[in-house]
Amino acid sequence: MKDASPPVFRTMGTRPVTLLPLSLLAMLLAGAFSGALAASAPVILYPPDLTLSSQPVIPLHAVRKEGKAPIRVTVNGKPIGTMEGATVQKGEAPLVPGLNRLNIGGKTVRVYYRAGSPEGRLAIKGGKGKPPTVFRSYYLHPAVEEGCGSCHVEEGGKLKRKDQKTACYGCHDDFGKGGTPGIFLHEPVAAGECTSCHDPHFSARSKLQKSGKGCMECHDAPSGKGIVHAPVRAGQCAGCHDPHAGVAPKQLVRNGNSLCTKCHENFHGVHRSAVVRSTMTKLPPDVPRDGNDLSCLACHLPHQSANARLLVKSAPELCHGCHPVRFKRSNYAP
Repeated sequence: MKDASPPVFRTMGTRPVTLLPLSLLAMLLAGAFSGALAASAPVILYPPDLTLSSQPVIPLHAVRKEGKAPIRVTVNGKPIGTMEGATVQKGEAPLVPGLNRLNIGGKTVRVYYRAGSPEGRLAIKGGKGKPPTVFRSYYLHPAVEEGCGSCHVEEGGKLKRKDQKTACYGCHDDFGKGGTPGIFLHEPVAAGECTSCHDPHFSARSKLQKSGKGCMECHDAPSGKGIVHAPVRAGQCAGCHDPHAGVAPKQLVRNGNSLCTKCHENFHGVHRSAVVRSTMTKLPPDVPRDGNDLSCLACHLPHQSANARLLVKSAPELCHGCHPVRFKRSNYAP
């Protein structure tokens, strides 16, 4: 459609100046205004786009980068009010069953509400040739609800992080407090680097874990060749290791053979004792022991092995390490 308003001319001194049509001028001003709004759009802390909610009301958290004007919120085009706070603002939005489009200070966030929906994901089939749209449920860090002041300090209108040890141990147990004897700390825990494993705001995974890889984010996964210990194959590292602090090296949750016999109740009775009296046995001096017992690790590897039953070596080579085929009686304990 053509603009019906003609150009307007105005004389300044001896030179005419062309003024823009009023409608075009209005469009330019609107563009400049929307650009200014975009430049001052808030940082949305929660919820992220494509959130799956099982509740009819969802909490809102955002940070205003410039100024302290209240952040306006609409749900499906309907204004519901403004968020509260100065730099950090919070509020909540009512949801209707199905897809909801939230506009938070100029940013759009899609939230799907399904009453009683289990935690996880919801995939909605896309159009022809388009991938499905996937909504996910999230765990929100309670500290976000209580306010950012427990983890951040505000300086000059900007949020700065506190020291991680100070921030996290303000609410959570300090695993290394006082240098507790007999406690072995995971390196990130000892360094106070909690966010190397946990997200400080929200996560789709329990315990606010950052990565779906879990321990394998930093530690080598089993190669898949040979025999892999069942808990390792299932990614159940916490069955043997505490992710924060253990009572034995490697953050083990139990000491010595008691760790293995927790699951393997029917152990080798004849191989328990390391106090050798038989003329058929000569234990190497470096064989692993658990007090007066042989350590399970004398014969088995804890994670993966090329041999059946996770044996350190294949039989009979393994057996001959303690039970040589040929021997002189003087070589053995009486």
